[in-house]
Amino acid sequence: MRRAATRRTRGVLGGRSDDVVRRVLDAAISELAATGYASLRMEAVAARADVHKTTLYRRWPSRVALVTAVVDRLRGPLRETPLPDTGRVEDDLLAAFALRATIAGATEGKAWARLLDERHVPELATIVDAAIAGRRKEWRALVTRAIRRGELPAGTDPELVLQFVRAIVDARPSTGNDAWRTRAVRTVLAGARAGTLVRKRLIQGTIRDARDGIRSK
Repeated sequence: MRRAATRRTRGVLGGRSDDVVRRVLDAAISELAATGYASLRMEAVAARADVHKTTLYRRWPSRVALVTAVVDRLRGPLRETPLPDTGRVEDDLLAAFALRATIAGATEGKAWARLLDERHVPELATIVDAAIAGRRKEWRALVTRAIRRGELPAGTDPELVLQFVRAIVDARPSTGNDAWRTRAVRTVLAGARAGTLVRKRLIQGTIRDARDGIRSK
């Protein structure tokens, strides 16, 4: 009983304070990392933050409002840590994916992963897509710069380069070691340099495969 009264007093007195905001957002991030958006309960966030739920609803009247504030909080480190631009695509990709692994291992990264996995939820997609649009452009620019420097053939699809590296890296998410990331980056870049990820060739290959399929019937 005394514990509940203490929590209620702290929530009321500190409802507008930075300390309460910090505690609530920290709690919401931890809850998201553990349960995801669909299972996020405002009452659980209030309990973890040690504030009364009326304090929570006063500032964040809905789950959407709270998660919007969480996403804005999570964007902070991304804004403060731009992706590398070393002048060499291999070094850029290695450093960028190393940074990604560091972020993913933290509670904030796990919360991000949960949010990304649940982007099929309409109200969440609106929040998350707007937040990651800028970072997505940074990733694409990393490969686009390499094309302009002549490191990769003209017409190379930046998104495919990134998707292939990501797929290989994530095939061993538990390792997170430099050797595996290096192998992933070098393997994809070798293929890209050979022209396998040039858009025109990809389209031509798709058409050729389709024609071969028709002829074989």
